[in-house]
Amino acid sequence: MKKILIVALASAGVLTAAPTMAASTWTFTNGSNSGGSNNGNVRTYSSDGVQVQATAWANTGGSSNTVLEDAYLAQYSTGLGVHNRDAGNGDSGEGSSPEHAMDNDQRYDSVLLSFSQAVNLTHVKNDYYSGDSDLSLLAYVGASTPPVLAGETYADLIGNGWAHIGTLKDPGLSTVATGTGIYSSYWLVGAFNPQWGTPSGVAAGNDHVKFYSAIGNICVGTASGGNCNPPSTGNVPEPGSLALAGLGLLGVIGLRRRK
Repeated sequence: MKKILIVALASAGVLTAAPTMAASTWTFTNGSNSGGSNNGNVRTYSSDGVQVQATAWANTGGSSNTVLEDAYLAQYSTGLGVHNRDAGNGDSGEGSSPEHAMDNDQRYDSVLLSFSQAVNLTHVKNDYYSGDSDLSLLAYVGASTPPVLAGETYADLIGNGWAHIGTLKDPGLSTVATGTGIYSSYWLVGAFNPQWGTPSGVAAGNDHVKFYSAIGNICVGTASGGNCNPPSTGNVPEPGSLALAGLGLLGVIGLRRRK
């Protein structure tokens, strides 16, 4: 009886299919580069037809070094590193090992991932670290307009469309789960930033990492407010059709009982 009911409802268009998700991996070692060796360069990667553009950012602007400015995004065989604008200007050692990586030594470096389609970023991985390897992760869940980081501060991002997903504690070189179900086209991954709190177990030392890969589920449909909504089929049964389907279902049930 239960099988008959499910088949009848499905044929009548009463059951709605859930959105289909596909898991993909973006590896940040062989992308194209636009902008050369200048600050604000863009590196592009692709997986399963979804592109992601990666850019580098750091709090190097303003008299107290709180304003975000674009930086140079370096690509290595072990992943992405950030060379910010304050090399030789208050951020001693910036650009040389280990500060050729994405780090929080004197300035807070981060990488903005801009996907061509919303994804649920489920895992991330570093392939190099020095000292410690804690990461901070944010997702943009605001309006559909792409976020502009230039001129903002890290503190301003929360409440301005960005959500703090959490701190990923010292993953080392392991693939670490983000623990979030949020879907977004914009993700900000950085060396641990205490602007959003310091969870217990996070070491106070400096973090130097090279961001190697991201794994995520692609939203097949539309995303809004961090949710993935199923694509519309465009086939909404009319009341009359539903009534006929209901009568047919009752007839099937009646025949089943007589047998």
